[in-house]
Amino acid sequence: MFAPSEQVASVALGKTFEVALICNPSTGRYWEAVGIPAGLEQVGQSKNEAVPQLYPLKVIPSRPRIGAPMLSVFTFRAKSAAEGAISFRMAHESGFQTAEIKFIVTGK
Repeated sequence: MFAPSEQVASVALGKTFEVALICNPSTGRYWEAVGIPAGLEQVGQSKNEAVPQLYPLKVIPSRPRIGAPMLSVFTFRAKSAAEGAISFRMAHESGFQTAEIKFIVTGK
């Protein structure tokens, strides 16, 4: 799984990878992929998951608390050798927030 703070995601041709972005869907803030380069395809839908706790004894509730952060997870497949960036956008009351992750699709 990759996050935008990582410099470059290197992915093998034909393989899938995930990009995780923190969101807050209970307040109307969620991410959408707005720029997917030709060398990639989004597979499936983005899904929201509870943000994992760092302390292993804490239990993540099965239903997120209202206002609690979540992860939007996007899954992509590398369909041809390419290099570029995937662009994401989140709308909220004060405008838009953007994120991007750079990638390189390698041979095997």
